[in-house]
Amino acid sequence: MARKEQSVGSRNRYFSVFGPRTVDRGADASIIARMSARIVLVSGPPASGKTSLARPLAAALGFGLIAKDDIKEPIFDALGGVKGDLEFSHRIGAASWEVLWSLARRQPHAVLEANFDPESAYERRQLLSLDARIVEVYCRCPPEEVARRYAERARSPVRHDAHAALPELSVEEIARRFARPIGIGAVLEIDTTTDVDLVVVARRIETLWG
Repeated sequence: MARKEQSVGSRNRYFSVFGPRTVDRGADASIIARMSARIVLVSGPPASGKTSLARPLAAALGFGLIAKDDIKEPIFDALGGVKGDLEFSHRIGAASWEVLWSLARRQPHAVLEANFDPESAYERRQLLSLDARIVEVYCRCPPEEVARRYAERARSPVRHDAHAALPELSVEEIARRFARPIGIGAVLEIDTTTDVDLVVVARRIETLWG
C-alpha cells in the first residue's frame, strides 16, 4: 500500500532533506552492517525540531518511537519533582537514558530521539551495544536559530516542569556541542528551517538499509 504524502512542521517551520551522507567509522560501520535490528536515530541540538520530525517519521516507517523526554516527564511527575531543582533534573535525566537504552534493546525496529552528544563515549557505547543497523537523521539548524527557539521554548507556559531547571544554551555552546552528527552508520542531514516530504525520507532510510 502506498504511503500517503505527508509534511510536518514545528510551529510555522517545516523540514527539508539535504540528502544522505554516509559516515564510515571503520570498525563501527562494519559491525553495524551485520546487524538485523534497525534503529533510526534522530539527533541534533536541543530545540532543532527533533521531536516534531521523529513522531511522524516513526509513524511513516511503522516503527515505535522511544523519546527521552517521554520517559523523563512521567518520572518527574511520579516522583513528585520540584520545578527548578537542577540536581533532581540531572538524576532523572540519567535514569531516563538508562530506560531509553533498555527499551531500545527490546525492539527489533525503533526510532530513538534525544539530545545525543557526539562527544559522549558513553552514548556511543550504548548505541553500539544495541546490535542494530543504525541510520541517523541529523537535524541541522543554525546555532542562532536554535538558541532563539530554545529560549522561546523555556518561556512557554506549557513547557513541562521537568525541564524548568535546565540552563540556557549559548550560540557558542550549541555550535561546539552539537555541530555534527553522532556518525554511527549512514547519516541523513535535515534542514529544520524548511519543508520535508516524510515519504521521501522514509524511502531513503529504507534504501540505506538495503
